[in-house]
Amino acid sequence: MSAAETPVLYMERTRHYYRALGYANDYVWATFDDVPFTPLAKPLSDLRIALITTASPADFDGVKRVWSGVVSPPPEKLFTDNVAWDKESTHTNDRASFLPIEAAFQLVADGVLAGLTPRFHGVPTEYSQRKTKTTDAPEILARVRQDGADAAVLCPLCPVCHQTVSLVARHLEANGIPTVMIGSALDVVEHCGVPRFYFTDFPLGNPCGYPWRPDMQREILREALVLFETAKAPRTTVKAPFAWNEEGAVWRARYGRVTPADRERLLNLGEERRRKQADAKRMVAEGASSK
Repeated sequence: MSAAETPVLYMERTRHYYRALGYANDYVWATFDDVPFTPLAKPLSDLRIALITTASPADFDGVKRVWSGVVSPPPEKLFTDNVAWDKESTHTNDRASFLPIEAAFQLVADGVLAGLTPRFHGVPTEYSQRKTKTTDAPEILARVRQDGADAAVLCPLCPVCHQTVSLVARHLEANGIPTVMIGSALDVVEHCGVPRFYFTDFPLGNPCGYPWRPDMQREILREALVLFETAKAPRTTVKAPFAWNEEGAVWRARYGRVTPADRERLLNLGEERRRKQADAKRMVAEGASSK
């Protein structure tokens, strides 16, 4: 496999980027030896699925929380600027490229699925694995159960989004809800360990197909759903038979790159981020002490 065909190593790329920002301690990515796995209890054509995204509502107020939206009518836009998808190689203007509601409805019409739940759900991207595991994943499970879902399809955007969604998928599976993830950060997902992963080797941001290509989006979702029936054990990964419409040697090199010319800018950016984080912590502490 040539360098132009090798999947991007997002954990390594992220580590180098944060070191350039001046962070001394590397982020520790989630990893597990065991992976929960729930087989289907009924045929694929009888499934009612829930869709889960790491995008935020269009009117995002900056507060990270689990949220839900209706699938009919589907939202035209969602807010994605707060997560680190590949903003140089693609865009997220076509919401269906990362939350394939229309593709799912077409597959229902084709008889592939029985239906969708009335709501899709959003889970916030968190560096805190503890918060995802103890707060957000249980809330997603409660909402999926409330909606009567038989299974869930999860579609993350950025590298940490893939970890967040992996943790949610593991929680759903451990509690009897089969899942399949459609994503583009192969190393993050396989490092964590999930039951079923449909790998689309595209720039981060469009895991479900090219923007404005409903035919491709429908085929990607169709093939991902097949994993519900064909996967016999956890850690099943299938790669989509599609390539990005730009030479891999070009788009793969862009994401999170650190060049000598960038180092001073990135270090200043990191110092500014740490200052804001310290100010925010101080305000919280002052508010608590005044009560």
